[in-house]
Amino acid sequence: MKKLVFAFSLFLLLSQYSCRDNNGIDMIYTRDFNIIAGSNTWDTHYYDFHVDVNWDEFLPDYSPEEIDKINPSFAQLTNDEGFNLNFIRRVVIQIYPDEDTSLTPIEMAFIESVPNNTGNTLNIIPGIADFKEELSDGEYIFRIGLVYQNFPPQTFRTVLNFGFQAFPK
Repeated sequence: MKKLVFAFSLFLLLSQYSCRDNNGIDMIYTRDFNIIAGSNTWDTHYYDFHVDVNWDEFLPDYSPEEIDKINPSFAQLTNDEGFNLNFIRRVVIQIYPDEDTSLTPIEMAFIESVPNNTGNTLNIIPGIADFKEELSDGEYIFRIGLVYQNFPPQTFRTVLNFGFQAFPK
């Protein structure tokens, strides 16, 4: 069953990358955080980030009104310390509407049943939601949630690279 879920997830990921519209404008972000040794396997461990959209850097020739939609394009967890990320069971990345953490966040990317042969890089499947409204304000808050199937081997730095594609009208 796990092989079937992995194969389907891989198919979705590859089809997402191969179907990317080349007319979109990439908006790439990087955030790092520490995974803490001995974190339990029952709870979801959340890390919240406040992000400046950098509209002037990514979309200097467009106002928010000139953008049709902004969709997630990729997300990837990595660590350069050589730790295998197979102790992770589930990853979800969510964005809060209107930077309001009391509202229900919108899913940006996810992966269920992380495969045992993950290595130190984990590709996360991007969602299909349009985040134009959330990113047009100049700032947004996102959260990454990790559920572990085993205890993290020690505390180590993890890097989240993720991006969106903005599509002009």
